[in-house]
Amino acid sequence: MTSVDATSTHGTVRVEPWPSELPFMLLVAAASLAIWALLAISIIGLIYVLLLALFFLFAHIALITYVRGSAVRLSPTQLPELHQRVVDLATRAGVSPVPEAYVMQADGSLNAFATKFLRAHLVVLFTDLLDACGDDDAARDMIIGHELGHVRSGHLRWHWFLLPGMLVPFLGSAYSRAREFTCDRWGAALCGSPQGAIRGLVLLAAGRRLAPRIDVAAYVAQQQGLDTGLMTIGRWLSGYPPLSERVEAIGGLRTSERSTRGPVRAAAILGAMVLVPLVAGAVAVAAFTSTFRTALATAAQAGAASPELPRDDAKDAQVAADVARIQALIAQELAAGRSLPADDAALGALWAASHPGTPLPLDPYTASKPYGYSRFDEQTGVVFSAGPDGQPFTDDDIDHYVDPDGSR
Repeated sequence: MTSVDATSTHGTVRVEPWPSELPFMLLVAAASLAIWALLAISIIGLIYVLLLALFFLFAHIALITYVRGSAVRLSPTQLPELHQRVVDLATRAGVSPVPEAYVMQADGSLNAFATKFLRAHLVVLFTDLLDACGDDDAARDMIIGHELGHVRSGHLRWHWFLLPGMLVPFLGSAYSRAREFTCDRWGAALCGSPQGAIRGLVLLAAGRRLAPRIDVAAYVAQQQGLDTGLMTIGRWLSGYPPLSERVEAIGGLRTSERSTRGPVRAAAILGAMVLVPLVAGAVAVAAFTSTFRTALATAAQAGAASPELPRDDAKDAQVAADVARIQALIAQELAAGRSLPADDAALGALWAASHPGTPLPLDPYTASKPYGYSRFDEQTGVVFSAGPDGQPFTDDDIDHYVDPDGSR
């Protein structure tokens, strides 16, 4: 068996993992650690994590409950031949204790899976897949051995910790594909026959009736149809390698040199998908920045070019006379031990009480608005005119302060 690196020591089979499994596992672990750290500093993130964890936990509990309650558990008295084969293969793989093994009807699905609940490992074999194997013990052992490979390789450990990293596009799926190749090696090593391992995979592709008629070399060669940019992206996004590629890896049936056309085109497509929005965003930011700077410069020039509005001597005299009357009224309040009016309305009320029938003087620079007034504290304030520009709270306001010592 040249395509699977397997040795046997004292009846125990040892299999080398797929070359890319460990590097991708380390990358997934690093990504998971970073994501968990980010979530740990966010209360909202922790709430989402808790809700998702509860959802997945209860979904997994429901699955385990269904398997243990509805599938048939193998035992020395329940399908003893198949049970013994699982025990023998688990022993050869060095899996101890032997996982719980079940046979489950799944409406024609040709599949099997391994899972874990607390400390127990479970291997579930779908009835239709076993039926498809028929008397082909090697094909059946390939299927069982593949699932035992997940247990033996530790793929069911640290599942919750690695989950965030497994959700990272391309990275999680690459690690998942590497694990599948590793488990195919386990299946091939445990079934003891490269051809039997191939038959087990072909059964998954074509089913029991057509599998014997499949030209395996032609099946492997049809991968050439995937050698495009988009098809390569599809392969990178999948957590399972194409079955034709798995057959090739197990049987050593590569019919031609691996082309780099698909990966190069896929990288170009992904690069364009990333670079085009980045370039467009950079151009938009640059355009906005340029427009904003131009507007600021225009405003600055306009402000610098605006001449200072001239003061009007007659209006200034009117302001001085009006403000003096208002200051005198406020000084009377202070002399009587009362506080300054709190605001414009209070000042208007005080003026109306002291000057019945005479409205509060209007600011000659606005012609229609009274003078401005602000109180700093109970005994200090300011009465002011809007000045030549007619706008209060600008640099040309004409301020007249009041305090306990009189106007100033």
